[in-house]
Amino acid sequence: MKIEPLSKVRFNEFALLTPGHKNLFVETRNGISHFNSSRDVDNALYKLRGMVCYVASGLERLKNTTTARHWKMTTWRGKSIKMTHIPTGVVVTSLRSVLEQSQDPFSDLDETLTWLRSYGVAPGSISGMAWQLLRASLNNMVPVSFDPEISRRAFFGGRQEIRLPGISSNAKLYDLSAAYPSAMASRPVALSLRKVSNSTRIDPEQSGMAEVIVTVPKELSYPPLPVRLSPQAIQFQTGTFTGVYTWVELDAAVQLGCKVEVVTNYAPARSADLFTTWWDMAQTGRGLSPGAAKLSKAIANSTWGQFAMQGDDRAEVLWADDKGVETFTTELPKRPMPHVYTLGLAAEITGRVRAQTLLEGIYGSGGIPEHVDTDGIILPFTAKTPSNMGNKFGQWRLKEEMTEVEILAPQFYRFRRENEWFFDDQGRRVNGPWHYVASGMSHQLAQRTFERKPVSSTIGYLSITDVCLPTADSSDTKHIEQLLLEAKRLGVA
Repeated sequence: MKIEPLSKVRFNEFALLTPGHKNLFVETRNGISHFNSSRDVDNALYKLRGMVCYVASGLERLKNTTTARHWKMTTWRGKSIKMTHIPTGVVVTSLRSVLEQSQDPFSDLDETLTWLRSYGVAPGSISGMAWQLLRASLNNMVPVSFDPEISRRAFFGGRQEIRLPGISSNAKLYDLSAAYPSAMASRPVALSLRKVSNSTRIDPEQSGMAEVIVTVPKELSYPPLPVRLSPQAIQFQTGTFTGVYTWVELDAAVQLGCKVEVVTNYAPARSADLFTTWWDMAQTGRGLSPGAAKLSKAIANSTWGQFAMQGDDRAEVLWADDKGVETFTTELPKRPMPHVYTLGLAAEITGRVRAQTLLEGIYGSGGIPEHVDTDGIILPFTAKTPSNMGNKFGQWRLKEEMTEVEILAPQFYRFRRENEWFFDDQGRRVNGPWHYVASGMSHQLAQRTFERKPVSSTIGYLSITDVCLPTADSSDTKHIEQLLLEAKRLGVA
């Protein structure tokens, strides 16, 4: 795949839509308009043709603004990614709840798009703008060519694990500041690989990969390497197994006492400092007003995922009735994408983050985390802080002090903050409000979901990427089958 410098683009106008029942608020640079009938909404959408349209969150709610028959929802792995108004062709994408707490979402969106325009980036989806910003950082074409089979075997999602569902008190949440962008820009990346001698040193500073036979000691509570159990499920295992892993993760495994036997070794054939200029550009967005800075951060954080784009598991949803009750779904054919040759970059980036979380966060803290999610860990209050604490990007920071945390599943918990309790008129201590964390959900939706008493599980069933099953020994096939069966019942494997 050739990553080309950004060429001249067309800067379309944009609109922020707020859907309701048979009504729609439309905000543009010309002001706010309210359309309160199905016919008026259809006419308003007709006038939005050629504009880039967003909703703050909740794409599916657009079907209620007119007859649901007029809408088509495109999904990936069951999650909506865009809505299309069929009569006009207007396409709407989501800001993914990033501006949910904003006092003026349109102003924050406008500021972010103005910032992007200074780099020649036109309005689009969050992922689309992320890719444009990367291209804007390039002076020359960059060819990337990994063996799809090797890089596919080395690509895994993040670690998502909990000790057990339940409630605990006095915990702390730590996370890596700008984990993915910092990992990307920390050192050069390979653009292609070449086969080398099996005795070649596994250097964590180089973007190599190796097919290995690895033995992980059973006493490691948090094994270092993931194993793919199904197209959507991974597991960090003890025991002996084979796989393809990045050098940075294999080095971490050796540091933890694992035995690694190299079967086939791959070193960088071509390398480049692909991300330093991009990261310098992306960081300027963090100097915007708080809401705009949050949106610019979301754009930067979504960049790495562009290298792992896949054209499968897509579908279109239409509605057979006006109210949007009866749905019918059409699975879309797999679409060949050139990103199959960039998957090695995604494998290297995610491997860097997993290794850092493992060594600095999980084992660097000396405690057993109650919750691990990609680049963040919840530790008991008495645990040591992670190593490499600091105020710089790529370092660990204390994000929350919790008086109480209730964990239902990986990526699904709520907590009360240490500094929000108070004494009432009778001198009794009163806890502050719950704060909710649920992958892919706005705060309000997460709260409603939590209050419906959903299933608790050690399996992260909210994940839209790889579902991480609890640790098991590779030889315990019966237990692994039981976990896979539970994942299937939860609809995620």
